[in-house]
Amino acid sequence: FWHVALTNVEAELAHNPNAILLKSNYRSLIKMLMALASKWLSGGRSTINREKTVLPPRFRGSMSKKIDARLPEGEQGLGVTDGRNIGKFYPMRLLPKGQVVADVWRGRTLLIERGAIDGVPSAKWADGGEPMQLLSRWYGFSFTYPGCDIYEREQGFATEDIEEGEGLAVTG
Repeated sequence: FWHVALTNVEAELAHNPNAILLKSNYRSLIKMLMALASKWLSGGRSTINREKTVLPPRFRGSMSKKIDARLPEGEQGLGVTDGRNIGKFYPMRLLPKGQVVADVWRGRTLLIERGAIDGVPSAKWADGGEPMQLLSRWYGFSFTYPGCDIYEREQGFATEDIEEGEGLAVTG
């Protein structure tokens, strides 16, 4: 299993200067046909919500229930799950770029790091391993994990708030 992380070229080269980067020019015929069909069926229109998230026409009608109104539907964040269909959503606006936030969830300390260069968040358990995680918009994560928890800054703490000797080691 290869760990494949979402990033950009600049961030990857900063992390791994010897990386070999390959660019593919492959264009899927099926993908192009589906894009044309979608544009034709929608009449070239799309739905733009308050957060300026573009949603396809009739998107809401395809959902079996209402979108959870606790956060704006287009809010982007990192969703994590414990593998038992229980999730927690960490809004991007509460995850400082280039810093690590620690949060105690389900009895364990979760460390969420947001890349300084690419701004992409990732999570790992302080005691080892990684939870299932999804970079997602609120409507999608809350639809998949109804009633999920939502991170609030007061619940967690930035790693610079940790006093030395408190038993939590954060490494880069």
